[in-house]
Amino acid sequence: MKMIFRPTDCWRWYFDKEYGNLMLEVSPEMLFRSCYSSKVLIPDVFGEFPFSVSDATAYYLFRDSCQSLNLDESQQIELSINAIVAANFLKPQMPKSWYFSQQPQLFVPKVADIVEVNMQEDGQRVTLMVVEAGENASLCIIAQPTFTAMNRTFNFAEAIKVMNDRLRPATHNFVDNMQEITDLQAIS
Repeated sequence: MKMIFRPTDCWRWYFDKEYGNLMLEVSPEMLFRSCYSSKVLIPDVFGEFPFSVSDATAYYLFRDSCQSLNLDESQQIELSINAIVAANFLKPQMPKSWYFSQQPQLFVPKVADIVEVNMQEDGQRVTLMVVEAGENASLCIIAQPTFTAMNRTFNFAEAIKVMNDRLRPATHNFVDNMQEITDLQAIS
C-alpha cells in the first residue's frame, strides 16, 4: 500500500526544547524531527509557525528529485523535509570543499539537483542533493547513508556547503542499502 503524504494547511513547525530540534507536526498523531540541532539553526525557528505555501512547493520539488534515488518512500519524505529545513532555517555555512576533488568541468547546479562529488582521499563517489544553489558554492544535504572523510562521519540528510567546482550531475542511482540508516524519525 502506497502512503499518501501531502502537505496541508494544518502542518506546523515548532521547536521542541526536549529534543533540541525543529519539529514538523503533520497531525496530532504524527511528528517529524529534523536532523539539525539548535546550534546550527537560525534564531527565528525557536517558536511555532505554519508550514507555508513556499514550504509545500519546496517539499514537492525536493520529493520529485528523490525519485531518481534508490530510497523508499519514508526516506524520500525524510530527505525532503530535512532539505526544507536546511534551505530555510540553517545558519550560513562556510564551504567544506577540501574533502572533495575538483571536477574537470564547472557545473552550475540548481535547487533540488542530485549531484555527486568524489572524495579527495580515495575517489569514492558521494551523492548529494542541492538545497541552495549559489554562484560559487552550494548548500547540499547527504543523499546516501553515512560516509567518512578525513576521520569525520557524515550522516544521511546532513548539510554541507560545497564549492560548485567540486560538483557534477549524478550519473545514476548511487544510494543502495538505505535500510541501514534510521527509518523516518516519526514521534508519536
